[in-house]
Amino acid sequence: MFLAGLMVRRRLPSSTYYTPAGEPEWSRETFGEQSIAVLSGAYRNPIEMARHVAASCGSQQPFFVMDVAAIERRLEALRVMLPRIRPNYAVACNADPVLARVLSNNIDVNFEVSNSAELELTNLYSEPTRSIFCSQLMTRKAIKTAVLSGCMTFVVENEKQMTDVMNASPEAEIVIGICLSYSSGEVPFGCSVDELEEILEMGHLLGANISGIYLELGVRASLHDYIHALHDASSMIVTANEKFLSLRYVTFGNLAIPTAEDGSVNNNDFISFCNAMNETICELFDDSIEFSANIGRFLVTNAFALCTNVIGKRALDAKFITNDDFDDGVGFVYQTNDGVYGSFGCKQMDINPLCKPLDVQKESVDEQLHFGTILGPTLDCTDVAQRITKCRQLRVGEWLVWEQMGAFTIPADSEHSVPPVYYYSGRECWQKLIHKDEQRRSPSPIVIDDNEDMGSDGEGGYASSCEDLDMAMVLEPLVEDPNEF
Repeated sequence: MFLAGLMVRRRLPSSTYYTPAGEPEWSRETFGEQSIAVLSGAYRNPIEMARHVAASCGSQQPFFVMDVAAIERRLEALRVMLPRIRPNYAVACNADPVLARVLSNNIDVNFEVSNSAELELTNLYSEPTRSIFCSQLMTRKAIKTAVLSGCMTFVVENEKQMTDVMNASPEAEIVIGICLSYSSGEVPFGCSVDELEEILEMGHLLGANISGIYLELGVRASLHDYIHALHDASSMIVTANEKFLSLRYVTFGNLAIPTAEDGSVNNNDFISFCNAMNETICELFDDSIEFSANIGRFLVTNAFALCTNVIGKRALDAKFITNDDFDDGVGFVYQTNDGVYGSFGCKQMDINPLCKPLDVQKESVDEQLHFGTILGPTLDCTDVAQRITKCRQLRVGEWLVWEQMGAFTIPADSEHSVPPVYYYSGRECWQKLIHKDEQRRSPSPIVIDDNEDMGSDGEGGYASSCEDLDMAMVLEPLVEDPNEF
């Protein structure tokens, strides 16, 4: 039932839901090829749902739980607060098939893809014209494959890549990736500002369809960095005009939207960030310039939780775990059944997940807490899921829950097994999902009501002008209100 043989080639069998006793308001529905638990009663957060799955799945294998409505809540918040910035989603962030289908039904979302596997996944659910090919390893073969699949927008870093794209498709839109001097990315992406002028000149001579610029600042970028980047982008557009090229798009590679430590939207920080971005955009750019940004981490991080099982345990002095001689007492090294060669590969992307026991019923306020280390299943010296934790003593066979595990945990193409995902949604959100899905996939033309499909602010999605926002309207979607959808 999962996309076996296509994308997620080693995913475990699909999740199955059983209506628990005493909760008849639950039902099992189907979204595409996947099962979804639809709840008509009180909202359940991912941890509560994970407890139900752990108790009823009859297995000790790791699994994910996904709150489908969380994706819609985040999209609505962005539509209200950043009305001129269209969302892009990098499939590398999370290639879950239900997630891809949900996003494809939001017609304002475009997809960033970096290889043929990601492109194949997006083409299963959305039009190829909504794909943007962006890769640090862009080869002629990859470009040709993307063109043959229908992708017509490419982010290039140099003149050679631009020429390769033009040879494959002279009509393709070309976006120039630019690495700014203050970028916080560990791996620089894009040409330098000094090289940009030469690429623009060559593009004009070749008749390239250069449509915009792509600015990658990295996930540690600050608001000051983004404001600086917008000023630089304004200058770049002027430079392009001097080369007889009219740029229409400005894209941010990763928009580091501020959230609280628990991953939730912090109203003050979020509103300040968005207001500053909106004011700067309105000050520097007219309505002819369109903006977009990769907001993958912001969308998916909080929507997924991962559960793993303790499969091994060893006691030792706590000082050997903390590397502090003043920490006396006993500590524990635990082995769990997922690691850095699986879902915890996200640690390579500057993500440091934290765990806690799933079963809080066994905890006592008087129970002693111990330092511990959580290792992956391989016992490799690098296979460390969490370096230090402090909790009650865990038992072999007990479940651990890892929150905020949506980003860089489910790849499009993996050599290792991907745990099954248990999806759930509230009844109201489910009805909206089905309505959007039917509209997108109806064989007969349907006029889509922008007010319904694009946003909840009644403005039909992304505004072309910068008007003052009603703060009462702004604040409501930012609260993680589970009943909103």
